[in-house]
Amino acid sequence: MSHTEVVRVEDLVVRFGGVAVLDGVTLSIKAGGFTGLIGPNGAGKTTLLRVLLGLVKPDSGRVSVFGHLPGHSHNLIGYVPQSARFERNFHITTRDVALMGRYGSIGIGRYPKKEDIKAAEEALDKVGILNLKDRRFGSLSGGQMQKALIARALSGNPRLLLMDEPTTGVDVLSQDSFYALLRELQKEMRMTIILVSHDIGVITSHVDDVICINRKVFCHGASATVLKDGIIGAAYGSETEILMHGHAVPHRLLKSHVKKKDSHG
Repeated sequence: MSHTEVVRVEDLVVRFGGVAVLDGVTLSIKAGGFTGLIGPNGAGKTTLLRVLLGLVKPDSGRVSVFGHLPGHSHNLIGYVPQSARFERNFHITTRDVALMGRYGSIGIGRYPKKEDIKAAEEALDKVGILNLKDRRFGSLSGGQMQKALIARALSGNPRLLLMDEPTTGVDVLSQDSFYALLRELQKEMRMTIILVSHDIGVITSHVDDVICINRKVFCHGASATVLKDGIIGAAYGSETEILMHGHAVPHRLLKSHVKKKDSHG
C-alpha cells in the first residue's frame, strides 16, 4: 500500500450567501485508505466532496488532488452521488448507466468502443450485477441502483472513489455486505475511498480512519480513537449515542457534554 498523499486541504473556507459552510478546514488523505467523512446534516460534507471534484470554488485556502488543483484529475476520480434523479420509465439499461463512466474517454458525440463496453461490463461484474446489464435501470431495487452507480464510477478505473451517502436506498440487512463489497473493491483496484455518512456507528466499524466535520474538522484519526473524549458530541452539538457494529455483543457508547452557545449543529 502506497502512502503517497492523494488529497491535501489547507485552511479551506467556502461561503454560501455570506455564511461559512466550511471554515478553516485542514486535512490530508493518503493513498490506499478507506476514510469515512461523518458529521450532522448541513456540516459541509457534500460541499467538501464537490470542492475536491472542482464543482465548488473555495473562497480561500489551498486544495490539491493528486498534486493538482481540483478539476484537473477527473480521469483519476470516480464519484457516486447521494441520490440519482431520473425518470423511472426512461428506457436506459443498467449497462448504459455503467457506460456513462466511460464518457470522459469516449468523447462527446462518439459511440462507445468494444473496450468501453468491456470495461462497463467488468465494472458491473465487480459489483455483482452483471446479470442485470440488460434490465431497465428504473426497474432495479434501491440497492441494485446504488451498485449500478458504483459500477459507473468504477468503469473509468479511478484511483480515488468519492461516495456521498452510498447506502441511501439500501436496506439495513444489506448494508454490511455493501460495505464488505467496497472493502473488496478497494483492495482489488488499489483505490482510495472517501465515503460520506451520517451513520456514526456503521461507518466507524468499516473504515480505516474517520474525519468528523461540522464546518470545521473536529477530529481526524483511526476509527477506534475518534469516539473518545466527547469529540463526536462536540461536533454534533448534542449528546450522542453510538451503536457499534461488528462486535460479538453490540454495545452503546454514550458521550454527553454541555452544548456551546455558538454551536451550529
